[in-house]
Amino acid sequence: MNLKHVFACIAVSAVCHTLPVQAQTNVLVYGRLVVGVVNYSAYSDGRGSVTKESSFSSRFGFKGSEALGDDLNALFVLEGGFNPDTGSGGVISREASIGLGSPYGKIRFGFMLTPLDDLHGIVGPGYLSNASNDNLNGFWANGYNNSFTGASADGSSPCIQTSATQGNANTFAFDNRYGNSARYDSPNMHGFSFATHLALGEPAQNLNCHSTAWSSKLQFNSGQLVAALAYNLHHNVRDINLDDSIVLFALGFNLTSQINLSTYLQHIKYDNIGSHPLQQNGIGVRGRFFQHSHTFELAWYRGGEGKGDQTPVFSGIFTGAGTQSDLMIVGYRYDLSKRSQLWSQYAILRNGSHAGYELGGAAAVSASARLGQHPQAIAFGIKHDF
Repeated sequence: MNLKHVFACIAVSAVCHTLPVQAQTNVLVYGRLVVGVVNYSAYSDGRGSVTKESSFSSRFGFKGSEALGDDLNALFVLEGGFNPDTGSGGVISREASIGLGSPYGKIRFGFMLTPLDDLHGIVGPGYLSNASNDNLNGFWANGYNNSFTGASADGSSPCIQTSATQGNANTFAFDNRYGNSARYDSPNMHGFSFATHLALGEPAQNLNCHSTAWSSKLQFNSGQLVAALAYNLHHNVRDINLDDSIVLFALGFNLTSQINLSTYLQHIKYDNIGSHPLQQNGIGVRGRFFQHSHTFELAWYRGGEGKGDQTPVFSGIFTGAGTQSDLMIVGYRYDLSKRSQLWSQYAILRNGSHAGYELGGAAAVSASARLGQHPQAIAFGIKHDF
């Protein structure tokens, strides 16, 4: 056998040895780029209108599975968010999880979204959260942030809270990513599915906290109708002996192949030591109309009046008479292809006389300047999935 034949045999042997691995392992590289220009209206304090370019939940990730035999699969996800308008972002800022999947469901460990967030896809106003207010105070789960990955957000609480980083962050959010957590998702059983997610707070700074966060949902999906009920409980998260909770119900229905209607109801409660608990109800309705490459969206969301006593650190929910607020959204999307879209959105907030909610992404103004105001935003941009 000459040298040429030896090299050929080595090459064939190497390929044959790698084929089983390739057959068992599947890794997907995926992502989303969403960039838009937003104009925010002026406020009564003299601040003029603001126009800015923004990224809207752009992300990049890897997810994969490996067949282990007997219908068992190893699973992983690594996902980071980034801002194509500025070039900033985190490598693994959105999810880092590993787990196992089988016909009996899947269990994952690490840092990931909770089952409550799954309801956002049923009735939330899409991915344009920075130009609307679905992820901010009062309208959807009172905010959007990460749990058990940083230190106390306000610097005064003895417990490690729901902030992604130490400093000023929303420690009252329920629509979270949980760190130090385990999540189980059941298989689909005649349209029904169940998910539960438990997170454990880091005990290093204060062993008396024993902070835990728990999120669960029950969902039914027939294809035409989807209904889901979710519950989150935060125990010793803001402080020792405090239990905060949310109950959220979402319902979506395909009236025809071109019309989808959806709604949600939520109830939020925050414990107060020695005071009445702070509570708030929320409601929302959304309609979408699909026509070939066109999608039209009309939505209304209400953050109700806050009841009870305000928490020692401002919760983001305004309390008392006149603290309700309404968010109205009109949206339009045009599909350039299966992966690319042009989109536009108009949003207006109508604050009650003693409510000061603000559209996400707008420049901060004083609370007194926001009370009773009706801020507006007009946005347009482009999205590409890969």
